[in-house]
Amino acid sequence: MAELLLEVGTEEIPATELPLLGKELKQRAEALLNENLLSYGSLKVLYTPRRLVLLVEGLVGRQEDRTEEILGPAAKIAFGEDGSPTAAARGFARSHDVKVEDLQVREMEKGEYLFIRKEIPGRPAVEVLSETLPRLIKGLPAAETMRWEATGLRFIRPIRWLLCLLDSRVVEFRLGGLRSGNRTRLHRFAEPDEVEVHDPQDYFRLLEDDLVVLDPATRRRRIEEGLEQLAQEIGGRPFAEPEFIDYLANFVEYPTPILGEFAPRFLSLPQEVLFTTLREEGHFVPLIDREGRALPYFVGFRDGPEDERGLVKKGYERILRAKLVDSEYFFNIDRRRRLADYVEELRDVIYQERLGTVWEKTERVRRLAVEIGQRARFKDLEKIDRAALLCKADLVTQMVGEFPSLEGAIGGIYAALDGEPEGVAQGIKEHYRPRARGDCLPKAEAGIAVSLADKLDTVIGSIFIGEEPTGSRDPYGLRRKANGIVRLALGRELDLDLYQLIRDTEGVYSFLEEHQPVERVIDFLNERLYQILLQEYGIDYDILDATTAVSAGNLWRVLLKSQALQGIRSGEEFSELVIAFSRARNITSGYSSDGFNPELFEEEAERELWQAYLEAQAAVERLEPQRKYQEILQELLKLKGPIDRYFDEVLVMCDSRELRENRLGFLLKIVELFFKVGDLSKIVVPGE
Repeated sequence: MAELLLEVGTEEIPATELPLLGKELKQRAEALLNENLLSYGSLKVLYTPRRLVLLVEGLVGRQEDRTEEILGPAAKIAFGEDGSPTAAARGFARSHDVKVEDLQVREMEKGEYLFIRKEIPGRPAVEVLSETLPRLIKGLPAAETMRWEATGLRFIRPIRWLLCLLDSRVVEFRLGGLRSGNRTRLHRFAEPDEVEVHDPQDYFRLLEDDLVVLDPATRRRRIEEGLEQLAQEIGGRPFAEPEFIDYLANFVEYPTPILGEFAPRFLSLPQEVLFTTLREEGHFVPLIDREGRALPYFVGFRDGPEDERGLVKKGYERILRAKLVDSEYFFNIDRRRRLADYVEELRDVIYQERLGTVWEKTERVRRLAVEIGQRARFKDLEKIDRAALLCKADLVTQMVGEFPSLEGAIGGIYAALDGEPEGVAQGIKEHYRPRARGDCLPKAEAGIAVSLADKLDTVIGSIFIGEEPTGSRDPYGLRRKANGIVRLALGRELDLDLYQLIRDTEGVYSFLEEHQPVERVIDFLNERLYQILLQEYGIDYDILDATTAVSAGNLWRVLLKSQALQGIRSGEEFSELVIAFSRARNITSGYSSDGFNPELFEEEAERELWQAYLEAQAAVERLEPQRKYQEILQELLKLKGPIDRYFDEVLVMCDSRELRENRLGFLLKIVELFFKVGDLSKIVVPGE
């Protein structure tokens, strides 16, 4: 058994890309070793901004031997009438370096065919790795790649060195103009910069001694501990989201915390402005007191040893002061006007060539937001309309021009300072949420309505003009917008049919001379709903097939129905009900009816099912407005016995046309009653 060490040394990789590259490297390395029959004990990936590292422990020295069966030509053309081999048989044997006598005949579905069984000995691991590792590295995906040398090699950042060892032996390969070897580069501040590595354990010892922390989890712990220690020194605590800590951990190789100060006058800036300036301009962590108020201190992280002379601290403070002066200036310039005064300027900002200006988008959002508010029975439509009118006004402010991440947030701040109602200011601030999975959802009714309207307009307009995502192409971030729509509808338990809303408001886009069918939008949203319920709520795929097959526009109710079905699916009685329903569903498939006449029922089983249907229908009509789908399912379960008896004793497809159509019409009503929950025929029943 051996240890494989691969290090790809690069110029600084963006902190946001590192975890994705690390994950891909691990998955692809596992697949590579498995495909090449190289068994191993453990595999892990480590990384810093300057290096991607793969360590495989317990790797076998050579591939496993394997037996390969190769199918050849049909026997009837491989041998003549006298049984002698033809040119086809001889050529097949020659191409695989075997004797004709070694060819075997096997009976297949389409007749007899020749085949060869070859025993293929395993190759040394070092040979296999030399061939496959270059493909592994070049295959790592990235949002953007660079080309920096004559061979045309592309990677997320220029590759400067390659180290690859199998124990103490160099695994030799070429990648672009580089050749792998046994030398690595230490931290930028270490001396000497480049050193020779004898084996994997020597590699880890060298880096640990020279200011490189390979494990991102260890770097994260160092950052958290440094933050807590320095914050306690001034009686405060750090204010940093977990995502920002992760970012910092992937931004440096050896994080060393430094406590800095800034002038207290800047505390008069809105906290969002102050904290954004700290984070985005210097990757600094703000410090707050026990009440959550900002303190005139920050923590920055140097990539390297302690700042013994305080020069780095002074540099951080000088940089930050200049940026805070800029932020103060932008804020004061913006506040010379009310937020509402910026709305007219949106007429000159192009949103999308065919979809018009940002002002025109705002007008569409207003119409959609008010319509959502009405259908969701929100209380104050005037606040919703006002928030929608002002929601994009901050796009033309100085502050958003400097810090795009403040979109919405700064608009909400300015609205509050202007004296706008609290619900309006909060709605403006919240209308970009949720931006991603795990993000906070809007709380204010105005925020909910405007957020939905804004995202819906982006999705509808983009798909209407043919910009629907395909593969990895998603220029307008429609998947993220659609996911936000779904998460908001589910998380805020919105009891409205979004798909019907989209159909009813299609006229908002009448300015487009022609556009894609509205059903393309609905199909796109339905696919995102399906994936979120499957992946984030753990609903089984066949349950989702059942609930999304019928009137899926009320996304919250789809979730409730799916959870109700998932909760009782394990019961034997439910499986039998699914089978009984499926019989009714299948026999009425493609049939339409104007109704049925109970007076035409001849069999007792018909009258029994009719009475059970009336009782179930009354219960469903009472329970459905209350969204009590578990209780509805219990009522539908009572139909199981009568349905079974009906199919045992009643001939639906009888000779009498009048009776046949009456029975089909009755069964169709039963199917429609079940459709209040879903198309149960799509649920998989074990053994069926």
